[in-house]
Amino acid sequence: MMKNRLSLNDVEWGEFFIGGEEGIFKISSTSSGIDKNKLNLNAGMIPYITRSDMDNGISLFITKEQDIRYRIDEGNVISIGLDTQTVFYQENPFYTGQNIQVLKNKNLNKRVAMFLIPLLKIQMQKFNWGGNGATLGRLNRTKILLPVDANGKVNWQFMEDYIKQEQKEIAENVINYYEQKILETAFDLVGFEDVEWKVFPFDKLFRKIQRGKRLKKADHIDGNIAYVSSTGLNNGVDGFIGNKKDVRFFRENLTIANSGSVGSCFYHQYEYIASDHVTSLTLENADKHIYLFMATIIKRLEEKYSFNREINDKRIRTEKIILPADKKGNPHWDYMSKFMQKLEVEKLEKALEYIYIYIYIYRLAISEALRLPLLKEKEWKEFWLEDLVDISGGRDIYAKERIDGDIPYVTGTANNNGIGYFISNKNPTLERGCISVNRNGSVGYAFYHPYEALYGNDTRKLRSKYKDKYYSMFLVQSIKSQKEKYGYGYKMGTARLKRQKIMLPVNNIGGPDFVYMKKYMQIEEIKAFYQTLDYYKKKYEN
Repeated sequence: MMKNRLSLNDVEWGEFFIGGEEGIFKISSTSSGIDKNKLNLNAGMIPYITRSDMDNGISLFITKEQDIRYRIDEGNVISIGLDTQTVFYQENPFYTGQNIQVLKNKNLNKRVAMFLIPLLKIQMQKFNWGGNGATLGRLNRTKILLPVDANGKVNWQFMEDYIKQEQKEIAENVINYYEQKILETAFDLVGFEDVEWKVFPFDKLFRKIQRGKRLKKADHIDGNIAYVSSTGLNNGVDGFIGNKKDVRFFRENLTIANSGSVGSCFYHQYEYIASDHVTSLTLENADKHIYLFMATIIKRLEEKYSFNREINDKRIRTEKIILPADKKGNPHWDYMSKFMQKLEVEKLEKALEYIYIYIYIYRLAISEALRLPLLKEKEWKEFWLEDLVDISGGRDIYAKERIDGDIPYVTGTANNNGIGYFISNKNPTLERGCISVNRNGSVGYAFYHPYEALYGNDTRKLRSKYKDKYYSMFLVQSIKSQKEKYGYGYKMGTARLKRQKIMLPVNNIGGPDFVYMKKYMQIEEIKAFYQTLDYYKKKYEN
């Protein structure tokens, strides 16, 4: 857990020329300068850089040029498009055309470049296509503010360490998110749909609900007791302190964030001090596994809260969650504990501390996949789309009417899950758990929206008659497979969409095999989550 966080305010800054004799970079034109019209366009592995502001400036990948006039440019440089003011880090050797300059420095690496590029982009904004273009001479004479060390020299190490810190924080956010999602997916995969569920209010579940006590940052005393606040990172631990008076100590319970990362919930097996931004939740005679289960369920409350909607003391006591219930209608504590034990949390932690619960779930998914018939082994059948979903139109919210906000507005784009904008407007199309199909624009693209969203008139909103997230995700793929038959001259209107035929796996009575489709998509989701988690854990945890 990070105790001392690097801050941009805690370092001295100095002004430096970008290039020239006194500059921090040696700036030169690229070596290759290949005319794009003379390129051998056979697919290759070497990037060809242009002045585009997309895809790191990479226009295409080519094979090694045999013409000795075209020398490949070495990697580990920053490339600048002089007339387009584009700035990118080029990690690998590349070819390029004209008007690209490269910035070289022996201290440069990927992390340092990530720190520098936003600062360089700020300076590039002063140049334009007119008479004030970014010539090599003007670039050499441009100054940039950078962190400095005690000797007034560029503090390259600070830049690298700062970016490493930010990357790790982002990685922890990604890991927290995907560990949560992979565990939720595992619920169904191991048979949780067979358990009765019931709504329970917090004040009936917890023996003690108590908010932490306010402690100003200036009053913190250095120590080794975890200080839990409203951060969504590091298990809620915001630092380590040694205060003994005017604080509240807790142990073996949960905390939920009242502000900040509202709804974040963590289990603390150790002694800790709680800030007034979190509330501790204590169960009666609960074991570790029950607390871990509860933390996972409570964490779902993050979806209904935001920085503009805090959880006050009254609200947290009346908050409700859904839990497995026993035959008497009480929380099924034994089942919760055994479920978490089934996932071998304790055994995995004791066996190898670097093995995480998600690895077991991944193995569980693979074993389930081996028992599941392959797609090509299933019998498939055609179905009219109108027999599977209810279809309704969208409603446009024109640009002049849109108010910035956080509600997704689904348009006819093929990008960003079909989301064109985030707005605060509302209209009757607002709904969650629907599928959008583009009738205009990128015709035939389909997306599933588990969140509340608004739908424009370039889309059609589909409500599945079989309510299940994973079946809807499977349905989306089947709908998208038909998109090639549509175009700007053959749009996907409501009537045509209703009579669209799609292929689905069927069960032994010839109906859609909802159970198979759900389990298939759950397994695919866990496999995708596992790959993401594995990447971030290996890359940033050491």
